[in-house]
Amino acid sequence: MDSLIALAWPVRLLVVATFVFTSVAVFTALAFALQRRLAHRRIFALPLPSGQHRRELNNTLVFLALLSLAATAFLGAGWVDWSGAGWASGLATVFLCWFGLDVYYYLLHRAMHTRGLIRFHREHHLSHLTTPLSAFSTSVPECLGWLVGYALVPLGMTAVGLPVHATGFVVYILYNFLGNVLGHVDCEVVPAFGRERLHSWTAHPILFHALHHARYTGHYSFCATFMDRTLGSEWSDWPELHARVLAGQPLTSLKQRGGGGH
Repeated sequence: MDSLIALAWPVRLLVVATFVFTSVAVFTALAFALQRRLAHRRIFALPLPSGQHRRELNNTLVFLALLSLAATAFLGAGWVDWSGAGWASGLATVFLCWFGLDVYYYLLHRAMHTRGLIRFHREHHLSHLTTPLSAFSTSVPECLGWLVGYALVPLGMTAVGLPVHATGFVVYILYNFLGNVLGHVDCEVVPAFGRERLHSWTAHPILFHALHHARYTGHYSFCATFMDRTLGSEWSDWPELHARVLAGQPLTSLKQRGGGGH
């Protein structure tokens, strides 16, 4: 990380932007390929609105450009202690980033569903049916909220005297990008064990978030269910619907409910 920080600003921006755009492009291409490969596990058997891909791509390019600029400036500010070393520091960095951003994103996401802030989140919810390009399709204010989340854990770790492991942080960012892109495919990637209560505390199936886009409320978490479950925003019928999708029975309406849909 020190070598990256030492680069001249334009060169650092080029390196950061190359990393951001390339990783997201690769993950998005893989997600579209996976969506074709798992067509028999489609979540919603509904047509995609005309122009959705173009709108999402435009929003994604803006999001990634802002992320690249913000990350370049953030790294040059010297606010974070990147001296963490060893496997224990690496694991701690990954875990704290995972836990911290899931909590932060839940709170941010739920706040953006309030009357005062919903206008900033409405752009993302234009995608009632999701695609891999939906992941970073947000308004600029929502994008800025994401950028704060990315910086928050490294800043917090430094504030309490815990050095951040640079490689661990990059590993988390790649996980975050991949999880966000895969979390918006319109097919179920996660097999049956994903709906088991113990497993879904820390990672949920794709359908879990797809229902949020369809129903608009509930399921505010990023990649795990522990916040929804703790704060009472989990739909009780999602395991039943997950089983249907895996059985080759896609949902035929955005309003479709299972037997326990409350």
